[in-house]
Amino acid sequence: MTLSELSDRLGRPSLWISRMRKQFGLPVLEQYPESYETFLRKIRDLKNLGVSEEKLVNLWDLERKLIDILHLDLGDGNLSNIQGCSVEADPEKRLLLSNADLGVPLMAFDLQAGLDFQQRPSELFEGKEMGEDSLRVLHEYRKLLHGISEIIIRESKILFEGLRWQKSVGLDCLD
Repeated sequence: MTLSELSDRLGRPSLWISRMRKQFGLPVLEQYPESYETFLRKIRDLKNLGVSEEKLVNLWDLERKLIDILHLDLGDGNLSNIQGCSVEADPEKRLLLSNADLGVPLMAFDLQAGLDFQQRPSELFEGKEMGEDSLRVLHEYRKLLHGISEIIIRESKILFEGLRWQKSVGLDCLD
């Protein structure tokens, strides 16, 4: 789909898409795949639920770190981190924005340290000595995700109250 079509489908102006593209480090394309739309839809919906852009960018940065540290094979190219966004999957085992599969429940505390899903040439130092620590990053991710979940729950209650009020004043036609 073109930028104009993407804008129409998301209900957001092209300028909003451009800003999100910059903040999340997404490429500019001639034709946008479904996964691109799904990723931006997640961002839009989370923002509508009161999650700040700062929290979303921090979550995205942590997801990309986890994908890199765990060597998750998400495909090649500049869209590899969002290619799985439009795939139906078990949300308990997937990262929120990228939809990357960890293979274990996200909130589980039994992630095997040093887990590597892709063969790579040996490094001179282990990842931990280089400053990479998958368990530390996963802990930060879980903490941020928990905070986002609390925001969503709180805002959902307010939205449901608003929808009930809408029906009580005869505005059912807005469905």
